[in-house]
Amino acid sequence: MTPIIIHQYLHYSQHQQPNEPGVYCPLVWDLREGPAGAARHVAKLETPLTPRRLGEPATYPAVTSLQITCNILPEACQVIEVTNSAFVTLLDVMQGIYDAIHAPLDEAEWDRLPRKQQAKIQEAFEKRCRMALDPAACTTRGRLLIDYLVNHLLFGGLTVSLEKEYAAILSLRRPPP
Repeated sequence: MTPIIIHQYLHYSQHQQPNEPGVYCPLVWDLREGPAGAARHVAKLETPLTPRRLGEPATYPAVTSLQITCNILPEACQVIEVTNSAFVTLLDVMQGIYDAIHAPLDEAEWDRLPRKQQAKIQEAFEKRCRMALDPAACTTRGRLLIDYLVNHLLFGGLTVSLEKEYAAILSLRRPPP
């Protein structure tokens, strides 16, 4: 198994970022927003990441496929496959995560959930639609996987999987109160 190193911007660390309590990854990104304009470095919150930075390899050595696992999602949706014939970039990783969690929540999956969890997800869905630029369109689109995350809406970083080659585990975090 060839070991990989996650790009420093995507890497989850056990150590907090300097001057940012509770932040363990230098990338600050609210998953409700598209990554190209919303992802920022913790030291430069006023400036989105440049296209050049977003085009950097997500791993060292660079790989053409990266499997990302998020255990908070329903079992059928926990694995996010990110590919690029040249090499997987920071933007590929972030766009792959964004696209995956903005997919519709499967109705069969919804029906299997306990009522209490359904209520939390429904509340997250309604809140997301109230905040949307077009609440009616949001409501029409229906519940998305991001609603399943309830309050875990911030990118927390990636950790290399010790079990699979070219794989990482996605950490999420809650916005500060």
